[in-house]
Amino acid sequence: MDTRFHPAQDALASGDVERFAELLNTDTGLAVARSHVSHPTLLQCLVLTMPPVDTLETLIDLLADHGAELTDPLIAASGIDNLRAVTKLLDLGARIEGNGRWTPLEEALYFGSEVVVSELLRRRARPSNLRSAAGVGDLEMVARCFDETGSLTERAGEISSPFEKLPIPEEARRDRRQILANALVYAAAWGQIEAATLLLDRGAEVNLIPAGFDYAGTPLHYAALHGRREMVDFLLSRGANPSIEDTKINTLAENWAAHGRHNELAEYLRIERQRQE
Repeated sequence: MDTRFHPAQDALASGDVERFAELLNTDTGLAVARSHVSHPTLLQCLVLTMPPVDTLETLIDLLADHGAELTDPLIAASGIDNLRAVTKLLDLGARIEGNGRWTPLEEALYFGSEVVVSELLRRRARPSNLRSAAGVGDLEMVARCFDETGSLTERAGEISSPFEKLPIPEEARRDRRQILANALVYAAAWGQIEAATLLLDRGAEVNLIPAGFDYAGTPLHYAALHGRREMVDFLLSRGANPSIEDTKINTLAENWAAHGRHNELAEYLRIERQRQE
């Protein structure tokens, strides 16, 4: 963060409530100020520190009392499974439906934060588009994203990601092929076979690498990364090609499985790839 924030960052890192309160009282705009580099605000810096400091909740209270914006930090905390921060921010009134561009549920689904996904659903978070519906396996919502002709409805939404600077071509944002494939990746990552079936039956392409991801791979890549053996078998049965490389680091689904420490699955995929070749 900018130099102005460094003393406060040090206090946050050590969990020093007294020192942090002193800094907030001395620089009265510090809690709402935005940095030009790194974390945008002190609250976002705090909730992204893992493991959380013992005094996390007290520090969040201090920042909230000084006017800190809560929803963007909630979204950030959702992506790293910081359940304590998520719980506290929701209790303070952070918007579970997000900031209008992205939601805590989408963030948790994107980054694989299983504990936070469970907590958000327990607190009645609802999927707001096709990708989040596919990720949580909300089949009714998935169905409502299509009309009687099979065309996408407005509920399906458009391609987006947590990274505002991630280039998504405008023509891809609303492209049916891209939206379906993007949602299929979410279903694959979270092992939602029924949702994946609905998407494939409505035209999702099992080997398409969609927009909306920094590490852009096929649904098979994401199922492999998260160790979803049943989903891997399902995707292979629907024509998934284990020889396709991702477009970020040019590796195979088996390499993604190994990266996720799913070594048996990695070997299974290697054998399947060689069998197909």
